[in-house]
Amino acid sequence: MRLRFFGGLSIADGDRALDVRGRGQQALLFRLALDAGTTVAYRALAEDVWPDDPPEDPRASLQSLASRLRRELPPGTLEAVPGGYRLGIDRADVDVVRFTDLVERARRSEDPSAAAADARAALALWIGDPWTPGGGFDWVVRDLLEDRAHAERLASPAPPSAVGLAAADPSATDAAPIPAALTPLIGRQDELALIDEQLRAERLVTLIGPGGAGKTTLAFETARRRPGAVVVELAPAAPGEVWAAVAGAVGRSIRVGELVSTSARDRVLEALTGRTALIVLDNCEHVSAEAAAVALDLLRGAPGTRILATSREPLGLAGEAFVDLGPLPDDDARELFSRRVRAARGTSPSLEDTDAVARIVTRLDGLPLALELAAAKARTLTIGEIDSGLDDRFALLATGPRAIEARHQTLRALIDWSWETLTEAERASLLAAAVFPDGIGARDVAVVARAFDVDAASFDALVDKSLLHRSERRLRMLETVREYGIDRLRREGREAEFRGIQAHAMADLAAREDARLRGPGVREGLAWFDADDENLSAALRTCAEQPDLAEVGVRLVRANLWTWLMRERFEELAAGITRFFDTAGALDSEPAVVVRGVGLLARAFDISRRESDRREAVPPAESRSGLVADTAAPSAALDLLERESPAVIAAAAVHRSELSAVIGPLLRGVAMTARDTPPGRPWPRTTVIDDTGLADAPEWSRAFVSMMRSAIAQNSGDTATLGIESEKSLASFLRLGDVWGTAFASQMRSEWLQLAGRLDEALEVADTSTEALTGLTSTADLVQQRAQSIGLLLRLGRIDEARERLVQTAELAREKESPQGIAQAAMSAATIEIAVGDGDAALRHLDEVDVGAMPSFPDQLVAWARSKRAQALVLLGRNDDAAAALRAALPAAIGSGDHPIVSDVAVSIAGWLAAERRDADAARALTAAARIRGGVDAQEPFLRVLRERLGTDALDPTAAAPPGAMSDPGESVARPDGASRAEDATAEAEREVAALSALLGSPLGA
Repeated sequence: MRLRFFGGLSIADGDRALDVRGRGQQALLFRLALDAGTTVAYRALAEDVWPDDPPEDPRASLQSLASRLRRELPPGTLEAVPGGYRLGIDRADVDVVRFTDLVERARRSEDPSAAAADARAALALWIGDPWTPGGGFDWVVRDLLEDRAHAERLASPAPPSAVGLAAADPSATDAAPIPAALTPLIGRQDELALIDEQLRAERLVTLIGPGGAGKTTLAFETARRRPGAVVVELAPAAPGEVWAAVAGAVGRSIRVGELVSTSARDRVLEALTGRTALIVLDNCEHVSAEAAAVALDLLRGAPGTRILATSREPLGLAGEAFVDLGPLPDDDARELFSRRVRAARGTSPSLEDTDAVARIVTRLDGLPLALELAAAKARTLTIGEIDSGLDDRFALLATGPRAIEARHQTLRALIDWSWETLTEAERASLLAAAVFPDGIGARDVAVVARAFDVDAASFDALVDKSLLHRSERRLRMLETVREYGIDRLRREGREAEFRGIQAHAMADLAAREDARLRGPGVREGLAWFDADDENLSAALRTCAEQPDLAEVGVRLVRANLWTWLMRERFEELAAGITRFFDTAGALDSEPAVVVRGVGLLARAFDISRRESDRREAVPPAESRSGLVADTAAPSAALDLLERESPAVIAAAAVHRSELSAVIGPLLRGVAMTARDTPPGRPWPRTTVIDDTGLADAPEWSRAFVSMMRSAIAQNSGDTATLGIESEKSLASFLRLGDVWGTAFASQMRSEWLQLAGRLDEALEVADTSTEALTGLTSTADLVQQRAQSIGLLLRLGRIDEARERLVQTAELAREKESPQGIAQAAMSAATIEIAVGDGDAALRHLDEVDVGAMPSFPDQLVAWARSKRAQALVLLGRNDDAAAALRAALPAAIGSGDHPIVSDVAVSIAGWLAAERRDADAARALTAAARIRGGVDAQEPFLRVLRERLGTDALDPTAAAPPGAMSDPGESVARPDGASRAEDATAEAEREVAALSALLGSPLGA
């Protein structure tokens, strides 16, 4: 197989052209091709394929992407290997790779004629601009353009250009030469151009940047381009010696007659009178105030003088211009490191070292001096050993070249130089920032400063001194500086203290932001939690490690709880609740009540689940015909609830909040479910949530309880309760401005409106829900929401609009690389084709679902996919195949416990029975579907198409519906014993499922 990217994408297998479509597949192919024949790790692939918006599960998304790509390539070309994937073709078969290999060989060649031949061969491959699959691969184009420049130079050698060198000022001749560069300058051309531009416009330019960024190198390079420049090296100067250093440099650089002045200051100004000169003040930071005063006198007393200063902080003079020198870009940093490695050991890093080199560059923040020190270790260490050695970077980089000044010989000395210039408050602030791995939000600096008992202005001072930098409204720290701070804390025995203070600060900040999540500020609140994710994780780890911080851990779990639920991060929720459950037992605060209450619910459900798993190995067939399987009696869970709940409920009444107010109703409802569940059954999904204690609760709490009731009712087919509670919760959340609550309540309301036959209203509400949930939930949830709207459009007969929605939905799923979302989109596509009677097209869409990923999908999705397949097969007259699909669909639907899904499978069974001309049985199945769902889906698309084909009334949902299947939405759902209509619905549904299984001729479990 041959891949061509110059001039456009071209893929060929021998004489046969191949076609790979879709940005995801093209990006994966392109990234693997860049390292043809070599394993590319999962992480590297994910970072390049999804640079800006990684999927929720990159490994699963890569698996899905590779599975689809593999079908388009020759057998065996795309290999799954331990740790990643490999494209099994030669490097010479990829034009951009062959190009870079030829340029690299030309650059290494000692023979100019051979180098020129390789360079010309490389340039011959460049038949057009390189093609890339879009965002995330700009670095490839930059590398190729840089290699092209090298190739053109090697193919046609030319003398170095003198363009850009400033003309010498006749009055500044005989200057002392600027020290020659020991190694070629790599990168920094943009910064050099900016320095020149700033010097043309302003008289004082300060080159700012962290230690080791290369400020001196650029200052010297600028001075070399300006004959007559004077370099003043201030690193050796002590306070009070700056004028003497300037005088010495000027005296060496400018020949003057006998000077009459006696002071260093006056001699310098006399020497510069009438002259035009660039004065470079190098390394001002340790004498910054004095250097600023000297610069001011020079600018005032020598009008022809311009000054280029290098410092880790501004001089603070009026009219001062800046060039901010940050880390090297990744490409330049890799080039610098690779060249220095070659200088150290005679060979450049191999292709197998590519990932390790990238990690070294990232971990050392692209700082040139740090990269130089690390590359020097290649004399005795492998690249992998250097990479792993950076776990203790200050020990690894503890020696350096003897010829350079001491402050640049080790990584620690490099930052010690900055540390010595800091005040005590600035040092404390630096150490504080080091324990915030995500940096500190601009809004949060004041809170953090108070926690560490420092002035917030000291953080701004660290920005001025290049030890912190502002990025996206946050104060961030280079990783090397962070490690320095942590190392100092450890040496001083203060790491635990500072991490404890960080945990306190994060608990306060998280509590502040959590309050925004249940109202109109939910998006801003979630953005804060996302941006501070590592800070919060670090704080929780600290609380788990330091027993005296357990109460802070409870506060952190409480503040994170709602975010974890919204983001469906259940593992973190479970870990936090489990770790601090006992501490919360004191029940002396609102966080303790909420954490203890949620933990009690989680433990009760977990006990019930484990008891369910210990059911008899071969339960009786009749007990397996219901919606749920037999279990042992949930006595242990009931014992736990009855023992622990009263204290939690009593404490919740004292420590009132939006969340604590719902703890009591939830605990009572779950306890009632456990108490009323007969032995041998697991808990049904029909928990009754009462109103006790809610009369004076916050409106949000009452809205949340109504939303929970509507969700339980929707899942269990209790349509009357669904109608009443969804209306109540939606109205409350709208008043409160709670975006997430409104979206969820809208989804429930749309479900009820569909069953009520109010399809236009249902569609409007569903669309509103989808729009509101964007950015607040997972891609799979969004696709599911959109699928609901597509189904409503089909029931309204608006097929073209449904297809338009599908295109948008499929694009979203593919863009986010969500395997579950992609599968849901394919099923929605199949549903559309079923609605128009095209069984073949429906099957083609269903065949697009990644079968390998199906085991990871929830039972609802599996059952839905099999149900749609059965419908398509019925439309094609393949009744035996349809029956097999239904026999697989029904157990999955029952396993989900989701009544609407079970009802959908029942509808499919009715269609199959009608196709078999078993009209009476079809009517029974359709009646079962309505009873299980709790209402009649009168416009069900599959039934409508099949009814027209078969000319039978057996598939008329309205005729088949039982009396009262759709209750009056205004009907009360209260019963004297406080139980819900849903309990009866569940029992009835179990009987109907047993009948459906019999109609299929395949008892469950057979």
